Amino acid sequence: MEYHDPAGVFSLVQDQLVSRLPLKNLHWKSPTRPLRSIDSLHVDLVPSADSVHISSVTSPGLAPPGSIPQTGTPTNAEHIRGPSKERRHQIPGLRQTPYLKVYLLRCDDSETYKSTARKQVREWVKAHTPPSQSSSSASTQENHDAFEWMIIHVVIPDTAAASQPRGSASAATGEKEKTSAVSRFTRGTTTILEKIRADFNSASKSAPDRVAQVRLQKETVPPHMLPATAGLTTPPITESPQEQERAWVDVITRFKILILLSFDLRVSQYEEDIREKDSQRALPGWNFCTFFILKEGLARGFESVGLVEDALLGYDELSVGLDTIIRDQAVEGSNTQGGVLLYHTEDIYEKASGILKWFEGDEEKDTEQQPQIHGDNPINAKKKDYRGLILSNNISIFDFRSYIFARQMSLLLRLGNSLSARSDLASKLQPRPNAGGLQRSMDDSGVGTKSSGTSADSEDLVSLAELCTRALNFITFAGRLLRDDLIKG
Repeated sequence: MEYHDPAGVFSLVQDQLVSRLPLKNLHWKSPTRPLRSIDSLHVDLVPSADSVHISSVTSPGLAPPGSIPQTGTPTNAEHIRGPSKERRHQIPGLRQTPYLKVYLLRCDDSETYKSTARKQVREWVKAHTPPSQSSSSASTQENHDAFEWMIIHVVIPDTAAASQPRGSASAATGEKEKTSAVSRFTRGTTTILEKIRADFNSASKSAPDRVAQVRLQKETVPPHMLPATAGLTTPPITESPQEQERAWVDVITRFKILILLSFDLRVSQYEEDIREKDSQRALPGWNFCTFFILKEGLARGFESVGLVEDALLGYDELSVGLDTIIRDQAVEGSNTQGGVLLYHTEDIYEKASGILKWFEGDEEKDTEQQPQIHGDNPINAKKKDYRGLILSNNISIFDFRSYIFARQMSLLLRLGNSLSARSDLASKLQPRPNAGGLQRSMDDSGVGTKSSGTSADSEDLVSLAELCTRALNFITFAGRLLRDDLIKG
């Protein structure tokens, strides 16, 4: 999730947000798939480019130790910029773009909203209207990066906005505002929240509500961010803890709905592209490596939201597809449809040559210095740039097999909720700012694992047994494949 924070209020709401993450109990229903439940979904809170600059200027010292870098660090900000700001490969793979963009609005009174805030929000919405809401047919291909947007009105204590009610009951519960003759003739008493809803929510009954409001407690706001109270004539409205909690539940509910809408658009786009590529198999120029990267993008998308079984099924299907390509290549040779895979692996050839040279001669040798073909972790999807080799059509059969099994192994370990998978996933999660210091949100370590009433550290032995069975078969098969690789090399 990317947030735009022109007023520097994120530091005031981040503790409340972090305490409610990861998102729990999401339910995704695709027209072509059965209902999928996501028990836990990790969400990174990343500032937009403007927020990085503004936060560091307007609110120095507010960010606690361990918070998200506010100085343009590319590792946490630049890699998730919008589609127009990154160099994109012609074959879409897993994107690092946000599923949801949030505008954190501080607007203290109706006059400020009318004179400046409304225009600023409108410009931001115009600049960040996702392709899914555009009528241009050319934008449909951009759904690989589909995202939704939302506005959160952050109410500061001792302001005119803090003296206004949320409006009708629907404003508090998140239901859509219903326009009526009464509301049209009482615009002078319309609250800021109602104005934002009227200006930025769609009139369509099926469109999601994109506006929410949270009210801060005075003790949580630094004195220099509080306005002077001399001009206030209306006493502030005091909300009960239950009302405050309902407001935050409303925000989290919006997050779930909008993130799943973005995810559904991305999945639909990938599935459409995959169907198109699959239908072209018989045409000249069809390439399995291109098809693989496209379908793996969908599998990795499933993995990123915790639908690990769907991701594993994608890799299983790709493994069967690779079998077909290898079999056709063995029969047809270089004329096979789908591209030609290398019969030997260059770096393995070089390592094998080094081992042979090491054994040459009669002098006594230290066995600890003997070169090895593989290290302690031979099956690892990050051992080399496999995806780069696939994209360049320069991958061997052995490397292709090793990469697919490494990805299957990783997913089965995650399904099995193994300690190694939990530790690996926790190490990848973005550190989150917290008033008490750095928090890594260990709750997220179980994202995507089976949770049929078991504890967070309970392993699923069925999935781990499946991994053991596959590993035994792969070791036998890969041993023969490696021997053929070395002979042909």
